[in-house]
Formats: sequence, structure tokens, C-alpha cells
Amino acid sequence: MPNRPRLLFPLILLALALFLPGPMARAQQGDNPTEYTIQPGDTLLIIAQRFDVPMDLLAQVNDIEDPNLIQVGQTLIIPGADAVAQARQADLARTLPREARRALMQASMTSAAPLAFGLGLHDAGVAIPVFAMLAMRDPALPPPLLAMEAPEGIVQGETGVVWVTTAAPFPPQGRFQGRTLIFIGEGRDEAGFHYFALMPTGALDKPGEKTLSVRVGNVAWKQPVAILAGQYETQHIVLPPSKGGLLEPKKLKDEREILYAIWDRVTGPPRWNAPFKFPIGEGFARTSPYGTRRSYNGGPVSSFHAGSDWGAPEGTPILAPAPGVIALAEPLTVRGGAVVIDHGAGVYSNFWHMSRIDVKPGDVVQTGDQIGLVGTTGLSTGAHLHWEIRVNGVAVDPMQWTKTPMP
Repeated sequence: MPNRPRLLFPLILLALALFLPGPMARAQQGDNPTEYTIQPGDTLLIIAQRFDVPMDLLAQVNDIEDPNLIQVGQTLIIPGADAVAQARQADLARTLPREARRALMQASMTSAAPLAFGLGLHDAGVAIPVFAMLAMRDPALPPPLLAMEAPEGIVQGETGVVWVTTAAPFPPQGRFQGRTLIFIGEGRDEAGFHYFALMPTGALDKPGEKTLSVRVGNVAWKQPVAILAGQYETQHIVLPPSKGGLLEPKKLKDEREILYAIWDRVTGPPRWNAPFKFPIGEGFARTSPYGTRRSYNGGPVSSFHAGSDWGAPEGTPILAPAPGVIALAEPLTVRGGAVVIDHGAGVYSNFWHMSRIDVKPGDVVQTGDQIGLVGTTGLSTGAHLHWEIRVNGVAVDPMQWTKTPMP
């Protein structure tokens, strides 16, 4: 979880309370609820900001379960100032960090001017104003984006993570390198609602500065993230005549469609809580690292190795690297004996060329459970373990997942 933004100096809060026309100035114009008819282009967040009403309160008052499902012409009840004040008092009581309370109380006791402007939460006889919420967010990020943390750079083929903290329980949206990011909720604490998204990069992604875009409601934020060049070799592979036919474009296409229909699914939050374990025993040599550029039978270098290969005798047990659910377990034409494990959050482990499959779709596996045996079926020149990880359909370096906790 990202580091909390540092508390702003309490006297800055005092200045804001004294000189800025804060949200309470508008909320106090009337205590009675009003009505509003939804117009084209409106979102619940836009309406909440327009009337300076907490979005969760607006949803609650109007019995809206999904904030994304509102209709043009629908009439909303806009809560009055009293209801807004009570909601914000309750929210401050739940979310204001202990250190912010102490700092604000000390500032109010030592300052010549009181801090009790606007709506206050009375704690130990001291009124803590709504403006204190400003102390909990990164000043570079506009509400409702309270904080965002992303890597400065990601090596080709590795997976980055972006963390976002929001003021309301609505998942952010994001894109990176033309790919949609899938944000997963990580719960709430005093700083806000926390979400993360995995940022997969492919071994062939072009190095250079890219733009990470994150949006919460109608508020967007952009940040540069560099793609760094990886060190990848080239292999020239010669297939025996009996297996050359496996390179036919239609066979490759049909199999990809089966697999992408699985890889594109996000079935829930992560099922793992630790780095992945290596899926076979120790002492085996790596024969083809992830990202290796490949040429087959003297053809052009037009692809790369999407997984990591390890030479192991046929019949060597293959173990689940992390908890998950079996999404596929069957022989495929090109990839041979195949098992796909769904680890949640759009992350899939894939094992090809197996001589035996010991699981079936729907089975729940834990780290270390045997899923099958090493083989050389399909497009393979010898017995080996092929292990690849797909994140939102992108093949990434599986070895990073054994060394670095994700997320």
C-alpha cells in the first residue's frame, strides 16, 4: 500500500479556513433538500461536485446502488445543508488520521485565531474543520484523486504496479501503452479508498517515455513512465519434419483465440499473498529465458519466447506456483499438454508441452500442488518445463514474480 501523504502544516489549513470560500459556504445557503433532473453528459460525481454534496450521500439518498447506472431525465433529490453536515461529520470521525487530529488540536490551542471555521468535528473540545481533509491528500492531485503512486520506469517484459487512493469507493479507470488497466480494491483506511492496477509490459514494447493515465469520475491525472530496454538474445530453432506443420497460421490462430478468451477474463481479486514459487524442483538448467527473440527453420526473427523454459526429464512433477483455479486442462495442437491457472486479478500461469495432466477445469489448487508432468508434446524439440505468466493477456517475465511481491 502506498505511503500516506505527509500532513500539511496546520497553519496553512488555518489560512485556507479564513480566506477561501469553502464548500460549507455553499451548503449553508439552504437546509431543505432540492431536486435536480439529470442532463446529457452528467455523472453522479459531476452532480455531487456541482451541488457540493458527498457522492456516497447522494447515492444513498436516491437509492442508487451503482453510480454508473443513472439516466438522463431521472430526478435526483439533492440533500440539504443539515444532511450534508451530518454526513461529513460522520465521515471525518471515521477517516481523519490520528496524527492529523493531534496536529490540528495543537494548532488550534497555540494559534491566535480559532480553527473552528466551517463544519467542525468536536474532538476533546476542539473543533476540527472540514478543511483538514486537505491535509491528507497530495496537493498535486485534484480531488477525488487523493494520492497516486507509480513506478518511474519498467523494464521490457516486467510488471509494474500503480496505486491510487480515492475519496469515494469508486474504482479508478486507467490506460497505459494503449492497454486498459484493471483496478482492484484493496480496502479502506483513514487515508481513503485504496486501489491498485498491474501494469504489464511486453518483451517487444518499444523503449521510451510513455504516459500513464488515471481517471476518477471526471478528474484525470497523467504521469510519465519510462519503458527501459531489456537484455534479450536471439535463438534460431530448427524443428524436426514431423512438427513443422504446427507452424501453420490457421492452427496458431485457432489456439490463440481459445487462450485469449481465458486471459481476457478478470475473475476477482488476487488469490495469492506472497511471491510465486518456482514450479519444479531445484537444479534444472534454464534452456530458453523469457523474451528471447526466435526464428524457426531459418525464417525471420518475428516472435519472442513468451515464457521461460527449463530442461527437465520427462515425468518431472510440475507444481502450482501460487493459489488459483484451473481455467484450462487439455491437449492443444501447438502447445501440447496444457494447463492454465487463474490466480485472480487477470493473472494466469500457463504450462505447455506436458506429458500428463493431473487437474481438471474448476479445480482449486494451492501453492505446491502437483498439476502434471514435464513432457515434449506439441511444438517442442525436447522434454522441458515451459512456464509463462499472462497479465491482462500480456506475456510477462515469470521470474520477476518469484522475486518481487505482487502487488
